[in-house]
Amino acid sequence: MSQSDENDRPKSDSEILQEQMQDSLHEYRRNNRSLFLSSLAAGLEIGFSLFLMAAFYSHFHNGNSELVALMIALSYPIGFILVIIGRTDLFTEHTTLAILPVLSGRQNVLGLMRVWGVIYAGNILGAILFSFLFVQFVGMTERLDGGIFTYYGEKLLGDNGAGQFVGAIFAGWLMGLLGWMVASSAETISRMAVVALITFVIGLGGLAHCVAGAVGIFCALFSPDAAVTFADALKFLAIATLGNTIGGSIFVGLLKYSYVVNDES
Repeated sequence: MSQSDENDRPKSDSEILQEQMQDSLHEYRRNNRSLFLSSLAAGLEIGFSLFLMAAFYSHFHNGNSELVALMIALSYPIGFILVIIGRTDLFTEHTTLAILPVLSGRQNVLGLMRVWGVIYAGNILGAILFSFLFVQFVGMTERLDGGIFTYYGEKLLGDNGAGQFVGAIFAGWLMGLLGWMVASSAETISRMAVVALITFVIGLGGLAHCVAGAVGIFCALFSPDAAVTFADALKFLAIATLGNTIGGSIFVGLLKYSYVVNDES
């Protein structure tokens, strides 16, 4: 078999699990400062999804509402591409990744809580900083319509708590599968396509993502025209975070680990 054919061959589940395990163990070995700064960068970078949403909304919101919804969904992947291909740390990737060493007995629950806590804190702080800067920028420019904050804030809060929670489980599930599929892809273009496709599904479906959603909800909170309260923002984040964690850690991390290990035994 040629080297090219070898590179094109899909990785086995066992190979993917080992790669995911090594990536996760690397995160456990990093110090808190390095992990936090990488996570802060991810929280900032994912905000460019909302930037593109605002640009599309500003051009198309006076037209067909279905077209606006489609353009918003098409905007959703850009921040994830910047984060995942750029190799900064996103909490919803690590709901799956970080649990693997715990399942294998190589790390303990306290170590898991440290990794999750540092990454989550960095992501949310980055989201808050981007939201504050972006709201100020929209107020200074004629190119972007601040109505996006009301529109998207209402979209994020459109479901009741139960609907948001189940949607967040699906979003965490998809993000866990995204990490698995990215690990199985050898080429950058293939990885970008996987990220774009899966996050487009999350965006079009209106599923709650705790980091990308944090940018939208904080922009709505900081905007003078949007009727989102601090309590609304906290409730959304709590529901999205819990749902994303369950979706990524149980429906992907636990299931993938269990069937691959049992298949090897």
